[in-house]
Amino acid sequence: MKTSAIMLCVVAIMLLFVAVHGELYSQNPGEVCDPDRSTGHAARIISVEGTVTVYDADGRQIQVQEDSVIPAGSTIITGATDKAVLSFEDGTADRLSRLRVVFDSRVVVTGGLYCSDLRPKADEGRWTAREIEFEVLRGGIHIELAEGVSYSYNIELKTPNSVARMLRGTQEEMIALAIVSGLEQRRQVPVIEHPKIREQITALLMGRSIDDLSPRERDGIMSQAAMAAINMGLIDLDAEGFMENPQIQSTLAMMTQGRDLKDLDDNEREMALQLVGTLAINQGLLDPETMKVYDQPDERTVIGVEAGKMRVHNRHRGWKRDEAVDVETGMFTEVKGYDVPLRSEKLQE
Repeated sequence: MKTSAIMLCVVAIMLLFVAVHGELYSQNPGEVCDPDRSTGHAARIISVEGTVTVYDADGRQIQVQEDSVIPAGSTIITGATDKAVLSFEDGTADRLSRLRVVFDSRVVVTGGLYCSDLRPKADEGRWTAREIEFEVLRGGIHIELAEGVSYSYNIELKTPNSVARMLRGTQEEMIALAIVSGLEQRRQVPVIEHPKIREQITALLMGRSIDDLSPRERDGIMSQAAMAAINMGLIDLDAEGFMENPQIQSTLAMMTQGRDLKDLDDNEREMALQLVGTLAINQGLLDPETMKVYDQPDERTVIGVEAGKMRVHNRHRGWKRDEAVDVETGMFTEVKGYDVPLRSEKLQE
């Protein structure tokens, strides 16, 4: 009888424990991975200061308050005196993955952390991630990934002129920041007026003015100017939506054998972009006569890594391995305009 009473107490305590923790995990899965409760959202609001505006991928405004879910593809906008802190699905009080959006910023968050019982149990959470991407269009962010899950992520951090990709293979935490400045000095000009493109076209003009060309000659010159802009990275075909065209998608898929652009080597990527650019021009999706590009942009990006390791490229120049800079713990790198990223320096104490 005594033993039965003790067993009943133990069972009651276990049921209480499950009930309490089950409720907690239904709100925030944390370190226990339950695929049935994994929402797969991009982020969740922890706190806001001032007025923070969020739009989903379809342009609908989302109500911003503590615990609001931020869907993948959302744009977060802060004013001159505002900021926001967001958490990812793996976050708990003891193990927090979060994103801080600083003053006067515009940031797009794509992808998210997912819970899956299909991958090998490398950690208690069994967290997995499809591509998770942060694009800082203005201002800056500070990202922190919890120790024990950072190696499961595939992270890409973009700014107008740089791309930083996290180097995996570590179970340590990942803490990085990105700050963009100089955008207010940029101006857009017709593609034919860009100085670097003008240099390439001069030889083809053979001393003539472009206004002196026949319509057919002009079309040929303008098409070559547009292709030069694409090859230089002055036009982001993906961001402009050309990759969404069904015919372009099917043709590109055949060429790349279904692989994503980021998985191609430099030569394959260049050929793929030329193909997409040619199709976009031929189908009238891209008009070389009206398209504009930034003229000698003054954008300046600083990527700092407080923990972990990232590889930084200049997105205007492509993903050239010999021009990339690896930024390790306690270091930062700077990307100016079209220049190759500067070698890493120590973060200021």
